[in-house]
Amino acid sequence: MSFFQTYLVGVAVAHVFWFYSFTTGHLLRPKALEESRSFSLSDLVITSVAGMALAGFCLLFLGFARLLNPAGISVALLFEGILFLWLRGHNWLSWSFWGGMLRRFIKAWTIPAFFIYLLLLILGMPAALPPTFADSVTYHLPYAVDWANAGRIYVDPFLRFPFYANNFLLFYSALFVLKLGSYCHFLNWLCGLLTCLGVLAFFTPVEDQLRESTPGWKLCRPQQFLIPLCVALSPTFLRFLNVAYIDVPIGLFVLVSILCAYRTSAHRPFQRELVVTAAFCAGMKLTLIGHLPFFLASLAFACRCRLRRREIVILCLLLVVLSLPWYVRNMIEAHDPTPPIFNSYFKHPDPIYTQSEAAIYTVDTMTERNPRHFVLLPFRFFTDPESQNFREWGVTAMILLLYAPVLFLVAQFYWRNRWRVPGRLIYLSVAVVYLTFPWLFSSLGRYSLHWYPTLAAWVGVIVSHICARTENLWNSRLAIWIGRSAAAVFCGFLIIPTPSEGCKRFYSEYQAMIKSLFQSTDNLQVLKKNVTGYSASQAAIVTLVSNQKSNTRVLLDSDCGGLSFYFRKARIISVGDYFGPGRWWLLYKEIEEGNCLPYLTQLDISAVIVRPHKKEKWWPGLYDKFRFQLKDYGFREYRTSEDNVAIFLRSDIAPGHELTPLTE
Repeated sequence: MSFFQTYLVGVAVAHVFWFYSFTTGHLLRPKALEESRSFSLSDLVITSVAGMALAGFCLLFLGFARLLNPAGISVALLFEGILFLWLRGHNWLSWSFWGGMLRRFIKAWTIPAFFIYLLLLILGMPAALPPTFADSVTYHLPYAVDWANAGRIYVDPFLRFPFYANNFLLFYSALFVLKLGSYCHFLNWLCGLLTCLGVLAFFTPVEDQLRESTPGWKLCRPQQFLIPLCVALSPTFLRFLNVAYIDVPIGLFVLVSILCAYRTSAHRPFQRELVVTAAFCAGMKLTLIGHLPFFLASLAFACRCRLRRREIVILCLLLVVLSLPWYVRNMIEAHDPTPPIFNSYFKHPDPIYTQSEAAIYTVDTMTERNPRHFVLLPFRFFTDPESQNFREWGVTAMILLLYAPVLFLVAQFYWRNRWRVPGRLIYLSVAVVYLTFPWLFSSLGRYSLHWYPTLAAWVGVIVSHICARTENLWNSRLAIWIGRSAAAVFCGFLIIPTPSEGCKRFYSEYQAMIKSLFQSTDNLQVLKKNVTGYSASQAAIVTLVSNQKSNTRVLLDSDCGGLSFYFRKARIISVGDYFGPGRWWLLYKEIEEGNCLPYLTQLDISAVIVRPHKKEKWWPGLYDKFRFQLKDYGFREYRTSEDNVAIFLRSDIAPGHELTPLTE
């Protein structure tokens, strides 16, 4: 299958999943609201993401119940159909049911939303490429395919972060269960699309959208086209849009949780959607449990003056309970539900990390601690995103408004009697300030994806608020067009990316990546180019499977960590990491002591894949000792077409035809 065919199938899979999530989200909608003729862009985004969260909780239950398989998923779908019949009186098997869902889905679209959709279709083309990128193949996808192969969620100590919360990875697992694992990237693309639509939903006037007599020129405002582009065209966003990282999905679920609170009113209650969306978000990454107080405060804000205190307490308890499954699992299996980063910070012992190992992941991600650096942080991110603090290619100029919500809140406090703004705008401003605060202390560029869409939504709301007040003061077409032209210029400025060579190179390579989809390049060429040791891994997999050694383990060098996903996909356990039972430093210590056999024996290593030549000065001497010891223990050395990747097999394993013995 060509890349373009893969892209078309992947987009189709993403749309089927989107429509399924949209349908599932209707289980949470009040019946009176469901029967209403109105359906806005906010309804579309909130219902879709809430339905995604419901589906995720269902997969979580199946995983813990050892039913993460085609039969379990089929039973879950059947049960959902019964729920629709019981709670809504709707028959899933009727054409009228699906016709009604499709009409609601289509009714929500606006011209700016459709424009964003078409743009994201183009930007999403690299999702057709096979997984090769960093944590995609060393962490997220290995978990997903391992759970799919096992049919359950379990703790594998050889996988990275074995006691982390991983709600979103269950969607990848479901695709692998359904034999659609090649399209995992398109789930991230879908989350990116919903993120941009969610940003737009904050400042798409619901009342104007539903008023059929409103002229089209009044409905389409320049900020509705341009503000979402500040996110969609940001190099940081594009870098993680089409790969199996969860930063874009985290940004979506945080954004929609806030959108639920922002849009909730007496006529459009979204507190149910807020509960499931926020709870699912809290389980997407172990550190996100720290947002639980904020989500509870958002729920209280959304329910204020609308629900009785008892009902609010029940919803809050439900949110807390739905947020905790992974932490309860950790308490049962590791006797410690606390995230490792918290244990490290408070100097508590951790069941997985030592203090020195935790430092590997935290010490160089901490931002410099001084007031001047904090003040200049957004300007430095824009002008020098490739620095150690950010490590990205670029960002759009909207980052320069990072502290604008703080100034807005200060101004509102001092001039609250003269300038009154809606309470939901105050809430949105507080949300942006709260979400960006942790980033000031750990300012990796990709972490900004957790709050950057919310900042974009705030900017869009402020611009729309100013334009609306201007139009009310000068109610003439000329004044309106002047105001909108000024808004277009301002928003256009916010789209400008970092003016650096690295940023220009990123856009150039991204464009070339899209063009390559229409050429004859195949998956194998991409994998060989971007995954160190890929050819060696495939030869080793064929050899181990043919020798019926798939239950043993393969030791991977630190430069070959990207092979972990491909071994796990073949049901072979890969070993080797900075921490856990397969720590590299334990191996290096035994090599230096002259006997690494205990390490190899304890882990039942059948094969070793390692790069003989590295740039580190200490490596050649260590490798020579390792190679000598392996041969002394009966391992034989082989090569493939990759000269700088050595494969060592135990003597009882017959090599495959792609392996060439190395003779001295």
